[in-house]
Amino acid sequence: MSYVFELHGTAPFVLSAHVKGGLPTFQPPPFSVTTNNVTHSFLDMTSSFQSAIIVLPLLSILENISLAKVFSEGRSIDATQEMLALGLCNLFSSFFGSMPVSGALSRGAVNNASGVKTTAGGIYTGILVLLSLYYFTPYFHYIPKSALAAVIIAAVVFMVEFHVIKPIWRTNKMDLIPAAATFLSCLLIRLELGIV
Repeated sequence: MSYVFELHGTAPFVLSAHVKGGLPTFQPPPFSVTTNNVTHSFLDMTSSFQSAIIVLPLLSILENISLAKVFSEGRSIDATQEMLALGLCNLFSSFFGSMPVSGALSRGAVNNASGVKTTAGGIYTGILVLLSLYYFTPYFHYIPKSALAAVIIAAVVFMVEFHVIKPIWRTNKMDLIPAAATFLSCLLIRLELGIV
């Protein structure tokens, strides 16, 4: 449908950006970048992240451990093992120009709803992603951003624990103030400021 609208020169909804096709090449991560005839060192690049350089890894670790706890069905979780796996994934993926790697609550929820029980589900998903990157990237542009948002919301909405609010309200109403402040600041301000 998006393709037909674009052919006729109308755009009733915001589409995803164009994605460069193919698989990434294996190369060492850049320790300096040149833009507009100015070379930025590794220190320059990291200082431009400001508070995100602390918040992103922290958020990634928390997300990974919470994802493991949600789907562990009561079994104990070794947080050290989760952090080690996350670090190794980020180290390995940096050689392919990857974004920071983290556990995805939406993907975990979709896997759980699909009945995935082993890590082989991740291998299957990875193969599908690689095939999609190789063959279907020109068509990703026609996916509306609202459709992507709807998929994520539908996948994670069951993870919101509304039933916890009532017992907290009955026992100690003051505990809801930081929870509400964090929720609203993440929603209305920048995410990293809401988390901090």
